[in-house]
Amino acid sequence: MFEKACHYLRLKGIYLSESDRQVIRLHTGWRCFPRHTLLMEQGVPVRHLYFLNSGIVRLFKIHNGEDYTLGIVSTNDFISTSLYLGNGKPSSCALETLTDVEVLQWDKEDVDSIRQQVPKCREMEMATMDRLLTWLQEMQVDSICLTAEERYCKLVKEQPELIQKIPLKYIASFLAIHQDSLSRIRKTAMQKTLVPVKC
Repeated sequence: MFEKACHYLRLKGIYLSESDRQVIRLHTGWRCFPRHTLLMEQGVPVRHLYFLNSGIVRLFKIHNGEDYTLGIVSTNDFISTSLYLGNGKPSSCALETLTDVEVLQWDKEDVDSIRQQVPKCREMEMATMDRLLTWLQEMQVDSICLTAEERYCKLVKEQPELIQKIPLKYIASFLAIHQDSLSRIRKTAMQKTLVPVKC
C-alpha cells in the first residue's frame, strides 16, 4: 500500500532510507472510502493529509449556491497538503470521492512525528507544494489561452479514464461550461477523431 507513495517521491528525486520508510509506515493509515465521501469539508479546518492510491476525487467549492469543480485527480498524488493541515484555518474548498478510493492517511500528529524523525520530510513537503503551485499555474494558463474544446481534448488525453468513470456533469463543471456545450464539444471531437468519445 505504501509503494505507490514511495514511487511518487522517487519521481521527485526523493529517496527514503529503510529507516525513514519504517517511521513513515508507523504513522501512516490506510483507508478505503466509497464514492461521494467528503474527505475535506468547505469551511472546516483540514484534519487529514491524503495520498491517492487508487480512484478519482474532485476538489470543489460552493459559491453563492453554485457547485464549482476546481480539479479532478485520478493519479497517484497527494490530494491535500501539510500546509493546510497545520494552519488550523477553515478550508476554502472541499474534497469529494467520485469513485471508490484507496488512500494513505495522516493526521497532524502523524505529520509532526514524521517531521521530527525523518530528515527528508521537508523535501517531501516542498515537493507537494511545488506540485500544487505548478497545477495552479497550469490551470490559470489553460483557462486564459485554451478554448473549452482544447481544454477538453487536453483533459481526455491526460486523464482518459475520467470519461469512462465519472458523470459528465463534473467534467463540464471543471471546464466551466454548460453540460449541453460539453455534449457539442464531444460530438465535434468525435467527428474530427481527435479523442475517443463514449457513446
